[in-house]
Amino acid sequence: MQTDAEAVRAANSRFYRALSRQNLLELEEIWSHAAHVRCVHPGSALLRGWDTIRQSWRSMFTNAICLTVDAEDAHVSVHGPTAIVTCREWITSFSRTGASRTATLATNVFEKQHGRWQLIVHHASHIEADRRDIASDGDR
Repeated sequence: MQTDAEAVRAANSRFYRALSRQNLLELEEIWSHAAHVRCVHPGSALLRGWDTIRQSWRSMFTNAICLTVDAEDAHVSVHGPTAIVTCREWITSFSRTGASRTATLATNVFEKQHGRWQLIVHHASHIEADRRDIASDGDR
């Protein structure tokens, strides 16, 4: 049987696979549709509610010919029905205007709803691409 930490890690991996597949239907399964969901894309304003967040992903997928998001150094912390994942993202995007590669630090918050871990917060912020470390309080 899977521990909560393993289940959260698997849900986090599914989130990044769905992004790299540009699969909105998979994202719909991963995200909670509760009113309290939030999302902050790098350099963007706070998005509230699933409908607004879904539209932001749809727009991103429409603008990108190819998008991959690789997460590394994921750290999972479970606190009852809530779990926090911090990780580094490498975002590679190809669009009609060219290619880009961006490094971000992300925080993903999951909530256990009806026995399933669902994403309720995604917040990603740009970092320097050559920065390879994540500051730690000794819990790695």
